[in-house]
Amino acid sequence: MSYNHENLIVGCGNILYGDDGFGPEVIKYIQENNITFNGDTCVIDGATSAPHYIFTLPQEKWKNIIIIDIASMNMKPGSIKVLELEDVHEEDRYMDVHGLSATYPLHDLKDNINIKIIAIQPENIPVEMELGLSETLESKIPQTIDTTIEVLNSMLNE
Repeated sequence: MSYNHENLIVGCGNILYGDDGFGPEVIKYIQENNITFNGDTCVIDGATSAPHYIFTLPQEKWKNIIIIDIASMNMKPGSIKVLELEDVHEEDRYMDVHGLSATYPLHDLKDNINIKIIAIQPENIPVEMELGLSETLESKIPQTIDTTIEVLNSMLNE
């Protein structure tokens, strides 16, 4: 798959751990339902590798990146919030299973690329492997897509 598009919508997370798979499940829903976005936009299931295999290989064409992922925000499960990269503080950054910061590569891109994070408060992140989203997050997929469309359109109009 080519990532040489102006706008990337990247779903991040691990489908093997309940709600952590939210980002990839949103991308799957978008693809299965043929949902399209304005502009030269590509949707990507970034799984757990996006920070290391996508964001570290930027393309000159990139203008906007929207990341869809879970975040611990001390809110009611299923709450959706649009975050700026600066809203994710170094000490709060999500660390993947290898102890690497998932947002670190994005900080290297932020001066040249507009970056937004659409975060949702998870309900169930199991310790043991468990496939499938909680009903709460499953029901929030359409709202997340609506939010993604709004955010992208706003970014395109900047």
